[in-house]
Amino acid sequence: MIMQEYDPKGIEALAQNTNRPIPGQSLTHNPDETYPWEGPPEFTKFRDALNYIAEELLQEDVMIPIVKAIGQGIPIADVTTQLVYVGFREGKWNPDLLMMLIEPVMYILMALCEKAGVDYILYGDEDEDDEDNIKDLEKRKENNLTEIAKSKVGEISEVPQGALPVEIMQQIQEVEVSPSLLQRPEQPMEQPRQSLLGPQE
Repeated sequence: MIMQEYDPKGIEALAQNTNRPIPGQSLTHNPDETYPWEGPPEFTKFRDALNYIAEELLQEDVMIPIVKAIGQGIPIADVTTQLVYVGFREGKWNPDLLMMLIEPVMYILMALCEKAGVDYILYGDEDEDDEDNIKDLEKRKENNLTEIAKSKVGEISEVPQGALPVEIMQQIQEVEVSPSLLQRPEQPMEQPRQSLLGPQE
């Protein structure tokens, strides 16, 4: 049987076009330098992980930028998938817990937006993605998580009664979201420049 020789440039082009890891690439990583998600997760219980996310989101320096971004048209599903995926990459939880967290995290973000009086959209228009983005591995992962979010939450206009634990809902109700915090800060009026050629004071 004659072994067919493959063109290395063709293989390299194929790997670049699909933006996938090369088979066996993970085996070349130093085993002493593990990624955070390769070890035991920090959270193994659903309630502990959800409480951690709620505490993080209710911090003013985290909450205000996120609510502002949602108010400017970023879909809640996109923010949620980013939050849970980053938590997975940091070794906070495993993929199973990630899937379980999608729905309640969306409800927390919806409740925060309702508290702040900010209009939101749940999902973006995935049809707008061009082919280059769809080929990107990270983008495909996000799209898959968004599809999971759609299947779990569906099309709703407000947080369903009892969807979140009572203590988290109380924390959201107690948080102060001043409308002035969500507004763009006013630029101070510039003083008119004095001409360098004019009379000096």
